Amino acid sequence: MAFQSLFFGSAPVNALSFNLIYTLFRFYCGISLAIGAGLSKVFHKINEAGGLDWDNLAFGVPDWFVKQVSEIGFTFISPSLWAYLAVYGEFIGGLLIAVGLLTRISAIQMAFQFFVVSFIWYDEPVPFTMYYQQLIFWSFVLIAAMGGGRFSIDHWLLNHKMPDRATRKPALASALFLLAFSSFGQPQAAPARVSFTIANPSLKNREIDIRYFDNTRYAPSGYGYDLIALGTHPVNMPEGTRVYEKKKGRWELKFVVTSRDNGRRFDLTSTFDITREQRLQATSDEQNEAAARLKKAAEQPGIEALARTHDLDMITFRVAGKSWWSRQVYVRVQLPYESQKTNVGFCQKLNRFSAFRVSYPVGTKVYLCAGAYWKGDVKETYLFTVESEKAGDTVRL
Repeated sequence: MAFQSLFFGSAPVNALSFNLIYTLFRFYCGISLAIGAGLSKVFHKINEAGGLDWDNLAFGVPDWFVKQVSEIGFTFISPSLWAYLAVYGEFIGGLLIAVGLLTRISAIQMAFQFFVVSFIWYDEPVPFTMYYQQLIFWSFVLIAAMGGGRFSIDHWLLNHKMPDRATRKPALASALFLLAFSSFGQPQAAPARVSFTIANPSLKNREIDIRYFDNTRYAPSGYGYDLIALGTHPVNMPEGTRVYEKKKGRWELKFVVTSRDNGRRFDLTSTFDITREQRLQATSDEQNEAAARLKKAAEQPGIEALARTHDLDMITFRVAGKSWWSRQVYVRVQLPYESQKTNVGFCQKLNRFSAFRVSYPVGTKVYLCAGAYWKGDVKETYLFTVESEKAGDTVRL
């Protein structure tokens, strides 16, 4: 996993504008290095006073560059070896960086070469004076840290299975398609939804949290759930959904759902492999979720804040099903301080063994709806009004 991430990994940044600009930055750095530095040495002049016609060009490494490498101190084994590595590293490495293949390895090599140029080549290298070479050095340090990015062959190889021989397409064509400007500004396709089951074969209840962050809409979604002993919980969420389990008062990332998990049963007593890319993405999503919650709280007060404003107590109780099999329920609540009909509530699959916590202010009216209450007028049945006596109770629907 570590080698795979080093060769093909990328830092998890999901903003489309950043990925497009970074792709242009990576392409420019790579192609300018390959043509400006590498190609001019691979095909070098035999007679410096002559022209660029084929009779005056030689293929290989120029003698002046081998001598320069030797003067710096790279003489172990042979200065010619280091000169060839440097020249073909600039040319081939630059092309690899431009298309986003083996990006980190190539950028690390280029960063090392320009570190030598910026800080070792001259007798008294001064930071901020050799700004041109040092800017190139820091550019490749950035590329080594970021990796290929979303629009690169590395990303394609890491996130796609190779298809069969009949439908196989060259990786380069896929990368060029991603880089095509015709797709600029087009909306991203919604992630595929995955149906899976979370199972608790142990004899103790487990608290789980099911989370997903939509980077396109910058919106979090998900819910908490108390999974009883020997119980199961069916879920349908987008690819990339994270499932956490509470252990010793802390939430622990249990697994991340991929498209290959459709129909899978996750046993909470088992340990699941989480790749480095998935952990980095989970960390990014958690930070984005926290930022989105702060932004939402700043823009619009939450239920708890409005309840405090109206001097109403928040009552927490559990909701579970009546039947032995799971069925989808839609519950709308009418908050006591809202005069107009609102779309506040929840939808959830419930059975006798499922239960999850909800909190609403005293005086909230609870309705059971015949369908998705947020899609328009649907038939609804009044259930009860939230009172202080319901704190800690289990309400079965």
